[in-house]
Amino acid sequence: MRLSERFVDNCVIINSSSTDKESILNEMVDTLCRAYQLEHRDEIFEAVFAREKSRSTGISCGLAVPHAKVDYVDRMCMVAATVKDGIDFDSFDGEPVFLLILIVSPGNTVGPHLKALSSVSRLLADGAVRQDLIEAETPSDFLTILRKAEDKYL
Repeated sequence: MRLSERFVDNCVIINSSSTDKESILNEMVDTLCRAYQLEHRDEIFEAVFAREKSRSTGISCGLAVPHAKVDYVDRMCMVAATVKDGIDFDSFDGEPVFLLILIVSPGNTVGPHLKALSSVSRLLADGAVRQDLIEAETPSDFLTILRKAEDKYL
């Protein structure tokens, strides 16, 4: 699955000033709802935050992949964010998170959601790709870096 094809305009946040898990998730859900013209913002946030409360999606190596399945979307929606100073995300390795990919999928689907999670893992296992994405200066740069990584790994 090419993740870059799932991103719509205005769905990449560069250098977020959020300083904690809840604020970055709020910012990302707000961006998601604006970019995809979604209603039910509070319900989407609650689903994402409930998932975080049950088990952190801070994988390791500065990466988090918050995700949820909800009945309020009709297609997979994604938002990316970078945070220069890092955020405590209760990651498995105890390190701060600098790169986040939020995935929200329809509640009645399984395959595409799992494929997206798998693609994120495959692409971002490369430390150089992660670092390049974190250092991207514009959303356009971010998506260009992502596409190049997809060309190499997918």
